[in-house]
Amino acid sequence: MRFPRPLRPAFATCPAPGHRWLRRAAWAALALLGGRAQAQDSTLTRLMHQHQYALTQSGAQLAGPGWEHLRQDIQTSQLVLVGEDHGTAQVPVFAAAVARELKPAVFVAEIDQYQAQDLSRLAAQPGLPTAFQRQHPMGLSFYSWAEEFELARTLRAQNAQFLGIDQVSLVATGSFFARLADKVKSKPAKAYLQQRAAAYQAQDRAAMVQGTNNFSIYQRPGALDSLRAIARPEGPEVRQMVEDFAASSAIYQLNKEGNPRSHQTRVDLMKRNLLQGRPAGQPLPKMLFKLGALHVARGMSLLGGVFDVGNLALNLADAHDQKSLHIFIIGKQGTQNGGFNPDDFSKNVKPYSNADAFDAAPFMAQAAGPAWQVFDLRPLRRALLGGKLKVSSQDLATTLIGYDYLVIVPETTASHNF
Repeated sequence: MRFPRPLRPAFATCPAPGHRWLRRAAWAALALLGGRAQAQDSTLTRLMHQHQYALTQSGAQLAGPGWEHLRQDIQTSQLVLVGEDHGTAQVPVFAAAVARELKPAVFVAEIDQYQAQDLSRLAAQPGLPTAFQRQHPMGLSFYSWAEEFELARTLRAQNAQFLGIDQVSLVATGSFFARLADKVKSKPAKAYLQQRAAAYQAQDRAAMVQGTNNFSIYQRPGALDSLRAIARPEGPEVRQMVEDFAASSAIYQLNKEGNPRSHQTRVDLMKRNLLQGRPAGQPLPKMLFKLGALHVARGMSLLGGVFDVGNLALNLADAHDQKSLHIFIIGKQGTQNGGFNPDDFSKNVKPYSNADAFDAAPFMAQAAGPAWQVFDLRPLRRALLGGKLKVSSQDLATTLIGYDYLVIVPETTASHNF
């Protein structure tokens, strides 16, 4: 798969097609686009080779000059953002190695806050959460995959706080209503919510098996009004949960209608959740982010002219005289998890190729052989902004400006179910 592209509907809002880039004065550097292809190729190739380093993986261990460069920068950063292409087994291994160097106090994940609570609880227990998964298929979103759950276990062992900043998951309505039923005091409300939880869980499971978009989070306004009426006599926690669910349902509905506001609304929600979730009035803690690559760029993202979570992280670090590090990790080819069928995992595994990805194609051409390739993009960014490098692709320019490192895994394997 290639960037920019829709995120999988299991976990996130799919950005509507047809977005146009917003041109901003702050992006005057993009006026450097164009120029002769020969000059572009020679300068770009020279700079890539000068700042390209090999990285080797052996189990959980990373080594080589590429890892040494990354490790030194990780150790001097307060915020480290890992931007991924979801669904490959190698990315959580990389993130776990980053966590061992960074020792984050907070782990920021692309799941909702309620899933983050479940994940933190389950990762602290021995064994795999197979019983939870049977009851709530894909109820932990990405962390329903074995490699991702092992990453969560590693972070939990480091006493990292889990911070989920996304909207309520598309596939988690059943577990959300079950949680809501546990919170209410009214017996009739509890019985109603438990009945709804079971019905929604069955509906969403059928949608996952059949590969349809008939998920229960798409709620009619009348159903949301009834839910608010149930919550009105309850405490503030229940009322807030209902508003969280209603806001998430609205985002998904906008996306289903192809409304471009869905993406911006979702990103704004993620940024608010990040600000509300970090300790207030305290020094900026060490934070590890693991989100889709679209979300972690400094400046404008690769989709829709949006200034995403990565730009907010950069601003937070700047405000505290700290450093943020933005890493884009992507596979060149192989297999990845492209679905969420809970009964037949083989239907979820898909082959892909990013060899001609328009935001990283020149780098992909240099990523041959078994070793991972690490590119330090900062010298290329300085050359671009200084007028010494011209590129013909706006997406490539956005990549150079948005990320500090690009890590390419030549061959990936798909994430696995438990």
